[in-house]
Formats: sequence, C-alpha cells, structure tokens
Amino acid sequence: MKSKRRRLNNYIDDAQGEAILPPEMFCEVLARLPVESILRFRSVCKSWCRIIQSPYFISLQLGVTKNRPFRFIVQSQCEADVSSLFLVDIEGLKAREIHLEKIKCRTRLKFKLPALGVRVFCDGLLCMASEKRLDPVCICNPITKESVILPLSRSKAHLVRHKLAFGFDQSSGKYKVIRDYRTSSNKHLSKFQIITLGESSWRQLNPPQDLCTSDWDAAVFWNGSLHWMINDKTLDDPILAFDLSSETFYTIPFHRLCISHECYELQVLGTSLTIVEHNNHMIKIWEVAGNKVKGFSAICREEHDTYVCWNKSLFYKTISQLSHKSFMLQVCFKDNKIVKKDWFTCYVPEMKRYFYQDIHGLPDHFSTVHFKPSFVSPSAFLSVQSQLPVLKST
Repeated sequence: MKSKRRRLNNYIDDAQGEAILPPEMFCEVLARLPVESILRFRSVCKSWCRIIQSPYFISLQLGVTKNRPFRFIVQSQCEADVSSLFLVDIEGLKAREIHLEKIKCRTRLKFKLPALGVRVFCDGLLCMASEKRLDPVCICNPITKESVILPLSRSKAHLVRHKLAFGFDQSSGKYKVIRDYRTSSNKHLSKFQIITLGESSWRQLNPPQDLCTSDWDAAVFWNGSLHWMINDKTLDDPILAFDLSSETFYTIPFHRLCISHECYELQVLGTSLTIVEHNNHMIKIWEVAGNKVKGFSAICREEHDTYVCWNKSLFYKTISQLSHKSFMLQVCFKDNKIVKKDWFTCYVPEMKRYFYQDIHGLPDHFSTVHFKPSFVSPSAFLSVQSQLPVLKST
C-alpha cells in the first residue's frame, strides 16, 4: 500500500492532495465514472490531469471497464462519409461523434486517417488499415486522440484482401497485431505476418498450409488467443486459433451442418467464446469449453425461434447478448445487392418481440466493432529502437 501511495503521490501536488480524498480512494472513485466525465476532469487542474495520465490510474480504469457492457464503434461504409467514427452507448441510446481529423499522425506518408477503416479493437485501442494496401497500419485511442503508425512494410503490392487481428499478450505485457493478406498476383493464398508494439519490423508466420487457401471472418480475441471461424463447412476443426504467448497456431473442432443457408459467427458473449448459428428462422448459441491441453468442445447453450423469415434482402448479425434474455442485432436491408440501411434492434425471444433502437445521428450503412473506452496509450508500448512516429493531438 505504501509503494502504491508513493507512486500516486508522484502525480499529485501535496497541497491539493490534502484537499481531496487520499490518492488511492480518489482513483477508485474516478475510475468508476463514465469516460466522458473523466475527460472533462482532466481540465480541472494539473494534479487531476497527472493522476488520470498515470499508469496506475490507466490500469485501474481498464480493469473497471472490462466488467462493463460493450459499447460499439460505428464507421460509415459510404466512401463520401468516412470522416468520423461514432461511439455508441446502446443502454443510453446515444452516439458520440469522433472526428478522425483530430487524431493526427506524424508521418511522411501522404494519407489521411479517414482513408483507413477500423478493423479490430483491444483494450480501448483501435487498429485501422486499408483494405487495398499493407501500409499504413495505425493503432489509435479515439478517447485520448493518441495514435501511432506501425513500421512500414514498404510493399507496393495491390491487395485483394487485408485482414487484421489484435490482442494483448499477458505473458509479455505487450500488444500484438497479426495480419493476413492476399495480393492480386496470388489471389487464393494468404500470407501471415505479426508484430509486437515496440518492434521495428513485421515477422512472417507459418499457419497450417491447408488453411491458407480458405476464407474466414474477422478475428476474435479470447483467453490469450486470437480466433477465426473458417468458412469451409467440410472442415472438422473450423476454428483457427493463435496463441499470442507461444505464437503458435492450433485448431478447435466444431461440427457444422453442410447446409447452404446456415450461418456461423464467432463472438465473445459475456466471458465465453461463443458460436452463433443462425438461419432464416432460428438462432442457436454454442459455448466453447476446454483448453489446449484437455481439448475443446462446443456445447449448445440455448436455441430460439426468431419468428421472422430472414432472407438475402433482410438479414442480421448478432452484435452482443445484453442478458440471458435478449440479443442486440445489427439488421441490414439490401436492394439489388446494394445495402440501403443498417440499424440496431433488440430481440427478446421470450416476448417474441423486436425493439428498434432509436439512436440519432448514425450513418445509413455502417460497420460495427466492439469497444470499451480506456485511457491506454499506444505509445507507452514503444521502444526507442522501433522509432515509430507518435503524435498526441491537442
């Protein structure tokens, strides 16, 4: 306790510290406030600002945030409207606009942050990149407006696919980014690379060769590993996983029905890695149990009729499970293969009802990424040797 107080006292003036709560108690109270309130409190005085920027407070607030429901980062999918992100609070039915031009990057590259798409999230940090180019890859905190550009690959190859995964390695205390990409000259073979924040270059990875020609959905970070659902219903082990600590690939078994209209999504619902199976009238929740040593299995936890005949023009994806009794869905309407409208709706199976979430200001067509606001600094994990460009906007 004494060492904790000594560390905190480095961030607070003695005179002001006596006028408020003891530093540890002050941090405990402050960390439980909404992130919008904490941002305002940084302007109260220099002492409060230093406390909020201290490693102790950042770690404490991150721990508190992990026990709270997800928010969402929404980004428009219309090229004419990509200048902003939206931080969505489903419980409060609110969306706060985040202007990307205020998140500046010191780099010689001739690009603007709005040209990049949000790919993945971890601990309040967003990983942003282009779908068509390897460079640049940006890690930013949209709350603190701080960002870094990862080391460049110097490749000018035109990509037909560029997907990223992002997670925290508990053993090293570092964040790692994995990307898989395919070039126009080799459209059917994926290459994998990895980088740890602080390293000066990307490293090659060697996944199972029989999977490099497959396709898969966005990665999910759970229990120290990244997970992908492979879109090949003939595979007995359709979940590809990557252990961030040992940097090794492994697979997880799950038997899927070889029916064309069955869809599968990999999600973290609550604290569990979950497979959401759905078709035009049903939703089924499978929970992945086990570990690498004893093996994995998938257990059907619940199944519900959706009471709607979903089709190619009107479909949905599961965003989150708000409780054991309701699901948050992103519903999409297509007309002649063009998405006309996206919206959020809450589905309550027991009531056989859908509740439209009236959130003002969202774009018509958007992508959604899970997000939990934090004050984690991407630059805190960089080494001098990496010499990455960093800029905190004013």
